[in-house]
Amino acid sequence: MSSPPTSVSSEGMSSAETDITQPEEPPRVYDLYSYTIKSPNTRLSYIQTVEAADEAISRLNAKVLGFDLEWRPNFIRGNPENPVALVQLASEDTILLIHVALMPTFPEKLKGLLGDPDVVKAGVGIQKDCKKLFMDHGVDTRNCVDLSLLARTVDNKRWKGKYANPIGLSRLCETYEEMTLYKGKVQISNWEKPLDSRQQEYAANDSHAGLVLYNRLVAMAADVSPVPHRVWYSFDTICGLLYQPSTGIMWHAYNPYYDPGPPPPPRPPRPDDELFVGHDGSGRPFRGFRGRHNRTRPPPRPLSPTAPNFVPGAKEHSPSPSPSPGPGFLPNHRYQQSFPRASEVRAASSGFSTDIDGFPRLPRSPAPRQWQPQPRPRVFRGGMPGAGPVHSQAGRGRGRGRGYAVAAPTG
Repeated sequence: MSSPPTSVSSEGMSSAETDITQPEEPPRVYDLYSYTIKSPNTRLSYIQTVEAADEAISRLNAKVLGFDLEWRPNFIRGNPENPVALVQLASEDTILLIHVALMPTFPEKLKGLLGDPDVVKAGVGIQKDCKKLFMDHGVDTRNCVDLSLLARTVDNKRWKGKYANPIGLSRLCETYEEMTLYKGKVQISNWEKPLDSRQQEYAANDSHAGLVLYNRLVAMAADVSPVPHRVWYSFDTICGLLYQPSTGIMWHAYNPYYDPGPPPPPRPPRPDDELFVGHDGSGRPFRGFRGRHNRTRPPPRPLSPTAPNFVPGAKEHSPSPSPSPGPGFLPNHRYQQSFPRASEVRAASSGFSTDIDGFPRLPRSPAPRQWQPQPRPRVFRGGMPGAGPVHSQAGRGRGRGRGYAVAAPTG
């Protein structure tokens, strides 16, 4: 008869029941970021002509802009990058997608807006973008804000590591907006052709997310002590070089109050990494090649006691069957400043002399005899030797078959 079930509290649970590990919480899935959800009143404008770009920028009245660039990727290693094809600007109520790849010249109004030091251009890792914009179109960009540097400045407790290490835009959106940006094949599509609806939405979300994150991080700066300095995360790009805002001093990512935290732990060894012992007998291991290029080192060969680099205590081997070196042999002759003369090398045995390494040298053979022409044997073809014409052997090579007649000597 089975006993009725009873309720057991957690304090009375057995050790076997408490040792059961709870399943790990699955990773959180964020909603996709969309400018239509964050700002329903924002208007998207896709511009393909210079006149339309100048007119749209003239109506733009904003002091902070989300900024981003796009260009067609290059899939051939070694080829130069393609020029900037699209410029994205986002304000509180307008998003401009200016397709400069379809325009004969770069819009002057856009060039003036990017060079205006009173308008903030916010983006993630835009140092390279601003340099590339100057290299491709000769445009300077002032008052640029790197959002990854701004996040490390105002939220140092969350972000650790090197100050200049970039933080992706999608990761920043997941951290501060609890939404993620869609990154698919559209990211590596051809941005030089007219954009379809997917490309327009992707480009608009990138620039709009930069604006939203800038406003969020700037609001957090009020609680930071000391107050963040603008030069810690802002820069100007003039003639392809980075300068501190409104100064002629070169700029680099630096924050004197930033705490990078402890260094990361060392990387654990990979299973395909093999350890070998040095040949010098010290026992210090060193790491070989990784991955499929791993090559096993050959075992160390036994050293000869007569070798110049002989190590005392090394394993000896049986003597070589070669003859013993002569008295003039020097074991360390490679490291001697002078070598023994030939006259100092004595003969090891009668009839033989030794070379500089102590091995017997065979006596020199006499001078070869000079070649002397031998008379051709005469061949008689038919008849009996004696009086009459005698034919010699036919010649070879080019004269083959051209034999000639020689009169036989009369006896």
